[in-house]
Amino acid sequence: MAVSDGEARLLPDFDVDGLARQFLDSDYAGGGYATRSLDQCLHDFLRRNGLIRIADDGDVFNIIFTRVMTSISALDRTAEQSPAARTHPRIADSTR
Repeated sequence: MAVSDGEARLLPDFDVDGLARQFLDSDYAGGGYATRSLDQCLHDFLRRNGLIRIADDGDVFNIIFTRVMTSISALDRTAEQSPAARTHPRIADSTR
């Protein structure tokens, strides 16, 4: 990822989007972590990818978490139109 810990407060939108997409495409957003809260999964994902300051900076973390939630909401809205969206574990659980 192009973002280093020292740049945590200077995250451009494309980096926030990129981190949200990476998280949603990772095992952390999948069924293996379904018993954990989404924010804890995101926190763990960021820390395991070396973005400790981003994970621990409440303001920056909340920006990324909000983008993740927005992405899930958008996928949820298209789930009925897109069979592929229904296969995402977080989306499939929310549409039942």
